[in-house]
Amino acid sequence: MKRITSTIFRMASVAALGLLGVPLDAQDRAASPGLDMLELRLQDDRVLFNAQVKQPVDDDLLELGRLVAMGGAQSGGSAMACFTCHGAQGQGDGSGAFPRLAGQAGWYVYKQLIDYASGDRPNKVMSGIAQRLTEAEMEAVAVYYSAIDAPYRAVLGQINGETLQWGGQLGAVGSAERGIPACVNCHGPSGTGNAPSVPYLAGQYANYMTYQLQLWREGVRDNDAMNVMSSIAGKMTDEDMRAVSEYYARVRPAERVIAPLDAPMAVTIGD
Repeated sequence: MKRITSTIFRMASVAALGLLGVPLDAQDRAASPGLDMLELRLQDDRVLFNAQVKQPVDDDLLELGRLVAMGGAQSGGSAMACFTCHGAQGQGDGSGAFPRLAGQAGWYVYKQLIDYASGDRPNKVMSGIAQRLTEAEMEAVAVYYSAIDAPYRAVLGQINGETLQWGGQLGAVGSAERGIPACVNCHGPSGTGNAPSVPYLAGQYANYMTYQLQLWREGVRDNDAMNVMSSIAGKMTDEDMRAVSEYYARVRPAERVIAPLDAPMAVTIGD
């Protein structure tokens, strides 16, 4: 009962961000990328590997993924439209209530949908949506969002340099005294991810990452291999979680393989 109550409270807190003075950016409802742009990106072997899930990526799979994202799943409708919360370009919401999906590893997104549907990753909103998707639709929408390269939203709020420095240290080398391993060990250099199974952290929203770490620590989220994240989060304080999340929210990939859907953003660490 305590676990359920805590989850509902935190979910309500995140959903209420827009009511507490944190601006919620409008979603890019009509900015769906064309198949020609996605095909161009998939000509790069690294992008293709990032998008690959279970079958070869072709036009039909991309089109099905876009259809699902727009609410056209077999059991779809407006309540099932991914772009309503995550945007047609997968940018998510700047408040952190909805994560960025653009360029996220396809297999990782697919697994999260499977876990939402099975209850291994409980979520009041996503569980119901995932349970109504077919496995083919899960794969298709995961591939669709993984093939997109979208601009980053501006980072909200101001964080002092000492906090960012601590977050960067946790990311790069961890804390030997506390037994916290470096994030880069699994999430790659500068938190750019390690496809197919490890998500990127760079450019993800700080509020979202902090919230996920809290869920790992509380045991509400428990869907990783060998309980790695649960073990790590259990050693972190709230200040640690905030610091590392704010740090990675400000990191931008140093390289864009193919031109993005909009004007590229310069490499930035810090405000």
